[in-house]
Amino acid sequence: MFGRRSSFPGGIRLDMPDRVAADAVVRQMPFAPLLRLPLRQHAGPAAEAVVRAGEEVLRGQLLAQATDETAVPLHSPATGRVLRITEQPDGSGGTVNVIELAPLPGDTQEQTGGRAFDPDRHDADELLEAIRETGIVGLGGERGPTHLRLRRARKRAAEVLVINGIEGEPGFSRVPALLARHGADVVTGARFLGKVLGSRQSVLAVEKPDAAAASTMMAELENRNPPALAVLEPRYPQGAAELLLRSLSGRPMEGVSAFAPERAVVFSLATVAEVGRLLKHGLTLTDQLITLTGDGLREPGNYRVPLGTPVGFALAHAGAHPELDRVLAGGPMRGQAMGDLERPVTKGATGFVAFAAGDSAQLPEALACIRCGECVAACPLQLHPAELGLLARRGEIQTMITDWHLERCFECGCCAYVCPSHIPLVQMFRSAKAQWRRSQAVADKEAMA
Repeated sequence: MFGRRSSFPGGIRLDMPDRVAADAVVRQMPFAPLLRLPLRQHAGPAAEAVVRAGEEVLRGQLLAQATDETAVPLHSPATGRVLRITEQPDGSGGTVNVIELAPLPGDTQEQTGGRAFDPDRHDADELLEAIRETGIVGLGGERGPTHLRLRRARKRAAEVLVINGIEGEPGFSRVPALLARHGADVVTGARFLGKVLGSRQSVLAVEKPDAAAASTMMAELENRNPPALAVLEPRYPQGAAELLLRSLSGRPMEGVSAFAPERAVVFSLATVAEVGRLLKHGLTLTDQLITLTGDGLREPGNYRVPLGTPVGFALAHAGAHPELDRVLAGGPMRGQAMGDLERPVTKGATGFVAFAAGDSAQLPEALACIRCGECVAACPLQLHPAELGLLARRGEIQTMITDWHLERCFECGCCAYVCPSHIPLVQMFRSAKAQWRRSQAVADKEAMA
């Protein structure tokens, strides 16, 4: 185990409360009366439905098959009946087919296991295909198909598996829950992924608030060859893969030789644990571990939620106040305000923040940029948020992309957090990116015409 300062510029230190025992508790969410399952819950083309309206399905059964090498299948989160398959808005200006499923009243949430896998008995290609067939994607919010990232990492001969045990958002507590309840799954998942990569080197990175839980997990699983443990000073947004590798690379650890970023591949703790759980028992991805928090909830905490559950139903189960001021999909730094609480929980969701009506502070009025440079100093990628903001206001999106590298921004929110003028920089950058993507799509269509 080792600890040291982070080695990336910018970022911010946030005052967060110490972990408590409740942070390790995971409660199971019951089935909602209606589950809505978009056929594109991953970064890639949508899956194709293999069921029809009126058909009865079992929990874990295949609902939609992958139609492309970059896609993943979708499985039923409940035993029930398919009501209909309809086209609905996807939240990004397009549409996607959605399976509406009515769970069988009184049905349990147990899933019958299929073919179980063992990293010692199955070869790398078998495991890679098995990972794809589980339907798993990046569960830390990135949503990229796990099998695709593994294939690309293997192609570039990545030798070190980095397990990202750093919370992506302040206020979330999935990491202590996973460390306390799924330690064996984490170690098993690391073995599966290591077999696919052809590497026996792995490291689990956590920040100091979770160091005790990680050390306890390691001690309990010492005879199973757990990953090396790296403990870092808290610093947001250290959980971003690129920044985490900067913090870890080039430093020797017990059991792991010093490595450069290009020799490593990063997977979230949730993804690794789920790979271990699903493959070991022959299961498919049917639910998601999320944090529900905020002053608008009487029972905040970690919940395992069936995919397709309406966010409003999940919040109600967590004791939502009758009137909420707003709900963020994601955490306080990167979350986006939701306009429709009927939107479903999907693969890759990490949590939601609910603010009680009248309790949340009013957003201050945005003022003119005073060129103080605080946003530039805070940017962990050394971009120039102030200049990007001015260009966004003038609508010069092409310049933002070609001259100021807007595409590198992963919208961590540090610039907006430190801005004394309260300029909504992240929202401006998101809007500019969306406009750029739309213009590129139009240009591609015109080129093909």
